[in-house]
Amino acid sequence: MMDRWTTRINSGNLEIDIEREIVATAGEIIARTSFGINDDNARKICEKLRALQMALFKTTRYVGVPYIKFIDIKKTLEAMKLGKEIDKLLLYFIESRKESKIIRKGREDLLDLLLHENQVDGKYGKRLSTKELVDECKTFFFAGHETTALAISWTLMLLAMNEDWQNQLRDEIREVVGDKEVDINVLAGLKK
Repeated sequence: MMDRWTTRINSGNLEIDIEREIVATAGEIIARTSFGINDDNARKICEKLRALQMALFKTTRYVGVPYIKFIDIKKTLEAMKLGKEIDKLLLYFIESRKESKIIRKGREDLLDLLLHENQVDGKYGKRLSTKELVDECKTFFFAGHETTALAISWTLMLLAMNEDWQNQLRDEIREVVGDKEVDINVLAGLKK
């Protein structure tokens, strides 16, 4: 995310849609850490999930209105199409992981755990159907990226409003990290 922002600023584009960037980054992080999906595919899934979420949001304004899905058929069809595209992408990753013979000991992610728990006698599909696995992945994406993005957005807004905290955090980062590259081991030393 920071590299994208730096590139945009250096190219003369000084406006950045922070919300879009944070939502995309949160989705990419969840895609990578929970499902082992790389950046391009993660971004694609997140964009489609966001579009589906917006399409569903527009139709939920009419909750309780009878036959609304038939009245606003365009939005209903758009949501159905996006849902099928997302299902197809997630199904591809689930099937790829099932067929993969790579043992990921110590690096298991949520998808590994779902698939492992779904095995009975070494065969897949006994506890959850593939459709149910896809639905679990979608649910995790929806719940995970939105809450993470909101938390990051609020944190940035509060930091923007409190210069004293910005300075305290910068000082702590300089003290703990110094000139080194930030990695997971260094983060544990950051208390604030």
